[in-house]
Amino acid sequence: MAWCALGRIAGAQVAGIGVDPHMVVLTPSRPAGAITVLNPHATRAEFSVDLRFGFATTDSAGRLRVELHDGPDSASAADWILPYPRRFTLRPGGTRTVRLLARPPAQLSDGEYWARITVHARDDAPPAFVDTSDATSARVRIAMETATVLPIFFRKGSVSTGVTIGDVDAVARREAIDVSATLTRSGNGAFIGVAHVSVRDSDGKTIVSTDRQLAVYRSMRPRWTIALPPDACSETCSVAIRLSTERHDVPQNLLLEGASADAEVATRREINP
Repeated sequence: MAWCALGRIAGAQVAGIGVDPHMVVLTPSRPAGAITVLNPHATRAEFSVDLRFGFATTDSAGRLRVELHDGPDSASAADWILPYPRRFTLRPGGTRTVRLLARPPAQLSDGEYWARITVHARDDAPPAFVDTSDATSARVRIAMETATVLPIFFRKGSVSTGVTIGDVDAVARREAIDVSATLTRSGNGAFIGVAHVSVRDSDGKTIVSTDRQLAVYRSMRPRWTIALPPDACSETCSVAIRLSTERHDVPQNLLLEGASADAEVATRREINP
C-alpha cells in the first residue's frame, strides 16, 4: 500500500502536469474514454501512464489521502482498464491524448469499480554547470520527476450511493473550530459531492460557513478546520453538516445522485489565557 497527496486536476496543472478531465466514467455501453496530458514546462518531458487500484480516504489526523493498493480487491478495475500509449514524450506546451479501454470480466456483477490513473513526468532539462569547492566546475544533470493521480470509474447495471454521518465532534479554539465526523457510504457506488459546514450562534444565525469537496468510497473521518471571527462562540454555538452529491468541478451527469445527509453538534469556544 502506498500513499500520495490527493489533488484537484480538472483542466489544471497539478504537480507540474496538466491533465483533463478531472475524472473518467466508463460503462459497458461506453467502454472507451480518454484523457489529455499537457506538458506545461519549458523543456521536453518524458511521460508514463499506469493504473492501480485506489480510492480517497483519510489518515489518522483527518487529512485527505489517496490510498493505493497492489493486491486484489473486489472493487478494483485496475487489471482490466488499459491505457494507450503508456509512454510518450512531449515538447514544451505539447499535448497527447491517452486512450482508455475497459475489458471487464464476462461475469462482472452490477456495481461500481475503481482505479487510479497515475501520470508521471520526467523533464528533459539539459545538464547544468555547478561550481565545486576546489574551484573546478562539474557538469551535472538533475531531472525533475512529478506525478498526478485521477480517478476512473466503471459502472455496470444498477448503481446507487448514499452516506451516513456519525460521531460528530467539534472543538472551538481561539481562532478556529475543528470539526470531525465519521462518514460511511451506503449503496454500491462512491458518494462524490460536497460537505457544507456551517457554524451557528445560540440563536441559530450562521456565523461562518464553508463548502469542502468530498468523495466517500467506503468510510472515512475527515477533519475540517474553519476560521472563526473574534468573539464568535463565546457562548454555546452549533456546527451543522450537510452532505450532498453536488460538485461544481465535475459534470453533473457523471455523478451518482444520492440523498443528502445532515448532522448537528453543539460546542463552546475554548479560550486559554
